[in-house]
Amino acid sequence: MKKGFIFLLGFLLVFLLGLNIAYAFETTVFGRGIPLDEFDQVKPKLFIDLGMHSITSDNWKTALDKPDNVVILPYLEDLKTLSSMKIDGFLVVVSDWNIEEGDLRVLPSFFYVENEHVLGILNWTNDSPDLSFVNLVRENIEKENPDQILMVITEKNAQFIRDQFTVFQEKTEWIIRDEISENFIQNIDIPEKPVIYFFFSSRCPICRHLKNDVTPPVFEKYQDQIKVVYLDYVIAAHYEKMVLLEETWEVEHKTSVEIFSDAGYIASEDEKTINEQVEELIQKTLVLSAEERKGIQTEFTGKIEDLIFNRFKGFTPWVVAGAGVLDGLNPCAFATIIFMVNLLMAIGHTRRRIFEIGIAYSLSVFFTYFLMGLGIFHVWQTLSAYQIISRVIYGVMASVLIIFAILSIKDAIQYRKDKKETEFSMGLPKSFRIKINKYLKKSFSEKKLIVAAIFSGFVISLLEAGCTGQIYLPTIMYIARESTSLRAFFFLLLYNTFFIIPLLVVFFGVYYGSQSKALVNFGRKNILFSKLAMGCLFIVLSILLWQSALS
Repeated sequence: MKKGFIFLLGFLLVFLLGLNIAYAFETTVFGRGIPLDEFDQVKPKLFIDLGMHSITSDNWKTALDKPDNVVILPYLEDLKTLSSMKIDGFLVVVSDWNIEEGDLRVLPSFFYVENEHVLGILNWTNDSPDLSFVNLVRENIEKENPDQILMVITEKNAQFIRDQFTVFQEKTEWIIRDEISENFIQNIDIPEKPVIYFFFSSRCPICRHLKNDVTPPVFEKYQDQIKVVYLDYVIAAHYEKMVLLEETWEVEHKTSVEIFSDAGYIASEDEKTINEQVEELIQKTLVLSAEERKGIQTEFTGKIEDLIFNRFKGFTPWVVAGAGVLDGLNPCAFATIIFMVNLLMAIGHTRRRIFEIGIAYSLSVFFTYFLMGLGIFHVWQTLSAYQIISRVIYGVMASVLIIFAILSIKDAIQYRKDKKETEFSMGLPKSFRIKINKYLKKSFSEKKLIVAAIFSGFVISLLEAGCTGQIYLPTIMYIARESTSLRAFFFLLLYNTFFIIPLLVVFFGVYYGSQSKALVNFGRKNILFSKLAMGCLFIVLSILLWQSALS
């Protein structure tokens, strides 16, 4: 009885686990003969032609015209035949041969995408492939990170290619060209996992924190069972997909981070609870059958553009302005302008120059954000070189602020020891500050300092943005890019105008505060407190900048 119960329990467990098995899309591979009859009987997502058919170019082209999706993986002898064919629309992959003659264009690799799953296709024809080609293709594979790889090789290059792609062995399907028979045909199922869509904004610090630091552990726990797709909704196509899913699931409370699957959605920015919600969503998704996962469709049948335009019509100027002010509460932008003002004050620049530089920085932030709203600079933001430069700049500023903090605290300790009233110098001897000022005046004209301020505002604006307005800003940006709507242009202008108000408040607060007689008198009467407070402020600003540099 006990054994029977255990057997039944085991059977149920296998059955339940069977529900979690990912469905697959089918790929048909053929060679040494084209199975025309099979094209009518099977409907795979992709046909892969290995060539070696011993037919004329006209017959080959006629046969290939029948299926819709064909990738040709020719052998060496096939290349001459292919060169005489006009095969517009067909993809030709040869991984170790650099050819481009007339209408024949050969790719070293091809990545086929179906339901967010990627199949990498490679074709090695030479018995001794050039290592430079191999390294190039391997780097591309590492970059694309396909879910499955189809690798066509020969007997003579098999061991070499296997050794070069050892790291991908588990997800590679190997076909040895010398071993295929006449009229060869093979169906390959490419397994698909349930997809989790993670929508975020690359300009939002909270989004990046949740994506890079908070949620990875829970996603890694289920990495063999699900596929996580990260989509930056600053990109128009990704925003369209997010809006469609919001419509499907009737999302009312929209946030800067939204996660969707076939079992539901999460709209949350709470790092304390989001992982619990993610795990619950994953578990709900895994118990869906393949039919249930494929069966969930949106009821929206119109154009996605119309849906976004309808959403845009509901915006009011006050809502957009409010979102701009909230997004303008950007600690890194504040830290930068405080850093600049204090640095210029410490080395003795005039009030007029400090005012001009602060205004130049603020206007640079305004115009950069406005141009980003029109879609300019987005490609630049995604470049790895830009990311590195931005992090270096943040790191340098954070390091200098730490030095300022140490010097301020040193000033405080010196005052407590000597009880002498001194001007605010951050520990720098007067003679040394005079030398620095002379050097800067000689090396940097007023125009150069203003250019530096403009550049600083530009770089920091590309890297940082608020998160609260992500509900409104992507819609406004989308309308402004995809149409000639003057209302969208006005809203974008309004949003960015209110966006820099907090920055201007901070700047004028520091600028006029440093000249306020009441504050100056308070500082003189409470020198120890003032210097310690300034040191703590510099430490906090440095931490904020380091967080952005490392995130």
